[in-house]
Amino acid sequence: MQQTAILFEALFGLLLELCGKAVSGKLGGKEKVMDTIRADEAFLASLHRQRVFPDDAFVPLLTWITPCPPAPIMALLERFGRIRRLRAGECIFGPNDRFDALVLLTKGLGGRVFGSLYNQPGNAIALSVPGRIIGGNHCFFSGRPGVGQYFLLTEGEALYVPRKQILSELREDVALFECFAAFLDMLFQGDRLGFGAIALLPAKSRLLLWALTWGFIFGELETVGGEERLVFEPMLPVSLLSRVVSANPSQVKRDLTALRRSGELVRTGAGASVRSASLDAVWQWLREAEEPAAAFRRPMEWRGFVRRYPKTAL
Repeated sequence: MQQTAILFEALFGLLLELCGKAVSGKLGGKEKVMDTIRADEAFLASLHRQRVFPDDAFVPLLTWITPCPPAPIMALLERFGRIRRLRAGECIFGPNDRFDALVLLTKGLGGRVFGSLYNQPGNAIALSVPGRIIGGNHCFFSGRPGVGQYFLLTEGEALYVPRKQILSELREDVALFECFAAFLDMLFQGDRLGFGAIALLPAKSRLLLWALTWGFIFGELETVGGEERLVFEPMLPVSLLSRVVSANPSQVKRDLTALRRSGELVRTGAGASVRSASLDAVWQWLREAEEPAAAFRRPMEWRGFVRRYPKTAL
């Protein structure tokens, strides 16, 4: 019954979206600029205060945000990449561009969606934040046609690194190749976790899973009113949250209201806080979704990662 309800919710949201596009004239490939959000300087600055983990720390994968490149890969990208400024709503690969570069977001907030520039419905999105890959990874080795669009939700910058240059370096260095292959593997696995959450979890749990991911990177554990809370900044608008968790905006508003009434979620100016105990169930879901006999088993507890590693300015 729960799976049927989740499927109905997703189909209903898509139906509403298609009806809206039919009224606004956005069907048939007429709308060629991706949706954006309003972001001031404080919002953009907060995206650069992140928890970055050392390469030798085993950090479990999370949903809807990719892991940071390890140091050898980052050095490779910085050595051969070029910075390009991007407008809000601009795609990193245009409709006539080949996906022939690996692209790292350096400023702003980015989105990653399934589909082409001409047929993409706007209901499902993963996020890209500074210091992480925004596109060019999923067809990197094969050179097959890319599936998806990668764009800026705000104004920003990205580092473009030619695919041929990276391949040339990898052919000369086996250790670097293995590091790069492992990194791409983590990008794919993170996306699979996100797709699984959208398919299997109810909207409220998906919102808590997003809060766990966002707080993991941008948050701190604090004691507020005698209880432990994960406090993070910035908070995202409902319109964007509904796309991240792939749920109807009305459903997201109802679930956020319920979370606020129960005290699980509290808005704090430009940010928010979540009762840490409310995140344990979705962390456990991630743990149970993964191979139980894996060499790098996800630990039972997530709080140690937040406590052990401080946030830094990128």
